[in-house]
Amino acid sequence: MSTTTATQIRHRRHTSLSSSRPRILCQTFTHSIEALDLPTSATLASVRLLILDYLADLEKRLTESKEDSWARAGLDMLHAIRADVAAYLPELSFDLDNMPDVRAHLPELPDVRSHLPDIDFTLSRMRSRLEDAMPDMSVDLARFEFSAHRPLSYIPQLVRRLESLHAHIAVPPRAALVDAITNLSRELVEKGRHRMDEAEGAAREVREAAREVRDAIRRSFNGSKLIRYADLPDAWRNNEFVRGGYRFIPLERWPLILLSLFALHNETLNIHTHLIPFLFWLPSLIRSIPHMLLSSVPHPSAMDTPELAFTSFALLCLFCSAVWHTMAGCAHPKGMELCARVDYVGIGWLIAASVGTVVHYGFRAHPALSTLFLGFSCVMGIIGSVAPFQAWFNAREHKRWRIAFFVALALSAVAPLAAMAAVYSVGAMGRFIAPVFPSIASYLAGLVFYATHVPECFVRSERAARWLDWVGGGSHAIWHVFIVLAIWQHRQAMGVLKEGIGWVGGVSG
Repeated sequence: MSTTTATQIRHRRHTSLSSSRPRILCQTFTHSIEALDLPTSATLASVRLLILDYLADLEKRLTESKEDSWARAGLDMLHAIRADVAAYLPELSFDLDNMPDVRAHLPELPDVRSHLPDIDFTLSRMRSRLEDAMPDMSVDLARFEFSAHRPLSYIPQLVRRLESLHAHIAVPPRAALVDAITNLSRELVEKGRHRMDEAEGAAREVREAAREVRDAIRRSFNGSKLIRYADLPDAWRNNEFVRGGYRFIPLERWPLILLSLFALHNETLNIHTHLIPFLFWLPSLIRSIPHMLLSSVPHPSAMDTPELAFTSFALLCLFCSAVWHTMAGCAHPKGMELCARVDYVGIGWLIAASVGTVVHYGFRAHPALSTLFLGFSCVMGIIGSVAPFQAWFNAREHKRWRIAFFVALALSAVAPLAAMAAVYSVGAMGRFIAPVFPSIASYLAGLVFYATHVPECFVRSERAARWLDWVGGGSHAIWHVFIVLAIWQHRQAMGVLKEGIGWVGGVSG
């Protein structure tokens, strides 16, 4: 490339960069709005991958070209475009699970070339083919500019620089090369169009969610007033049978969220049915810890290790539940959803701890089996901690799958009970586990209320509906009461379980 041409390219590069300052197209949202995820970065990452892969194929062909000066000039332009793409467009994130096969959908240049006739085209025909492809690329890539974000503001400049590159490569008398590049360009445009259609749909959803949050905050007078179910954004809607009494408090007004612990709303009973038992049982846990750590002689009122572990996980479950129902009225989407998922984690560890106590007392005479099934219970608890953070888990339409998941965790107790029956006998195992049946019955009874939304689904009178709006008291509060009852019953059963499984076949449990 001559000195004049290189100077013109550098001048054009500097000019385009200086004119691509992002424009502010919308007002700044509140903290609650800013917390919403913008999925545009995923689309830009996939476009980045497509362009870089395309440039790599083009670089390979230019490197093989015998037109040295022409190829060097093209490579200089290509390297400049690649550097800008790497700087402006985001890198591929590991959560883009549909991207590893993008490269597989792009044709290999040798394959493309094999289908081309081995003839030379005239310069005018070669230019016309390239010019036919470029308007579509310009129009479709220009659709990226629907946001004020810096990567998107770079797209028009990228279009211009690709046009300059293609104008350059149209010069040499290599019709097959130009035709192959043009075909790759068309496929790039098609894939870019598909990605942008997805991005535009996601952007519409985000804008709609942001509008719903703004409207709900406005109706709640910035968190000072209770609103109705119909006023809530979709992500906050969990029980359509409770029609009013909802808080919607921006996170920046967090003192108001804490004060709502002592206010009347439809989560009041949901909070305190678990917060009060947590505060009631916490002192006994605190008193037992020093005795376990410092004293070699067990204190009559102190808990043993299984009781201490179960009580700790039970209190964790109650505390996480109280936190979630307090934060259910927070207008910050990520904060609200995080607390909901943490609540599920507490439930998972309560189930794992319940199974673990049965394993510990049932296999005291068999340390190997005890270690095996205690490890199994621990794995179940870990699974119960990981699964709630999957994207689908907290969706309202997946409530039945959540219930099935926690029932499956509870059914993990079948394995140690079967081993216990094999080591001792079915009758001995049944007598040993009998004290736990009342707590199991309480869990199942509460689960029925939780799954069916009884009694609020039958409420027709305005007076009863106002009671639910005022303090709660619906199916979820009843479910909470049964959870607390089941925890108390299991703690009572542990006093019997610690005596062991008995003397069966000469083996003491």
